[in-house]
Amino acid sequence: MTDRERAALAAEIASAVAVAAAPHACECRQPSAVSETAMGWSGLRGRLDLAFQRPDASNSDFEQFLSLAGAGGFRSVCVPPRWTAKAVRALADRPTGVSSIVGFPNGASLTPVKCAEAECLLRLGADELWMVADIGGLRSGDLDAVFVDIRAVAELAQCRDAPLNVVLEIPLLTRRQKVEACVVAKLAGAAAAVSTSGVAGSSTDAADIDLMRRTIGGEVEIVAAGGLESADEAQRMLDSGAARICTSATPELFNSLAHASHRSS
Repeated sequence: MTDRERAALAAEIASAVAVAAAPHACECRQPSAVSETAMGWSGLRGRLDLAFQRPDASNSDFEQFLSLAGAGGFRSVCVPPRWTAKAVRALADRPTGVSSIVGFPNGASLTPVKCAEAECLLRLGADELWMVADIGGLRSGDLDAVFVDIRAVAELAQCRDAPLNVVLEIPLLTRRQKVEACVVAKLAGAAAAVSTSGVAGSSTDAADIDLMRRTIGGEVEIVAAGGLESADEAQRMLDSGAARICTSATPELFNSLAHASHRSS
């Protein structure tokens, strides 16, 4: 990281911290640009990335997941590296994209390892990458290392025209660390900042999505993830500033989405 980049990062963090500390003009929350009633089922599912994270999954489990995801017309599926090639083949004739994860679950892999993993996944046909940032680095204030780590993978992804979504594990950070994480991800080249993987048992909070939006919204997409299992929860995240929702494909989610579809019809 150069001195100029370090100075720019410090200046932007200072500005973002000031903005985050400023009180809202009012206590009301602005609704999302498209309400649930107007958006309906088709609009909501077009903003959903379905994650497949089961460590005990068999081939038949994954095939069932792909069948549900492909038929649902979701934005994308996010799968572990070992399932990437199979997902690419299965969804080749569907509009649903395929993304895979780098540095999962805690972002502690060495940067060259993350780059090698990203390169391999892109060669397998992944349209998009989800990378877990170095959470320990963020909590330790080692922002130089976190910046370099993200930028290395972002530049590799950009060479393949693949967006990089950076998972920040926001619920594990202090308020200032949340702001720092968002700014670092933006300046390092992330296409989207993701609230959490959900692996640490943490779930997304609407207040955190609002903070992320006020910090970098408009320049980097905000993705709400972790513990979202209903259409109503997804809508609250969108109303708080999320552009997209990433959630595990659970029976509860599909039942809720089916109910939302019935309500909007």
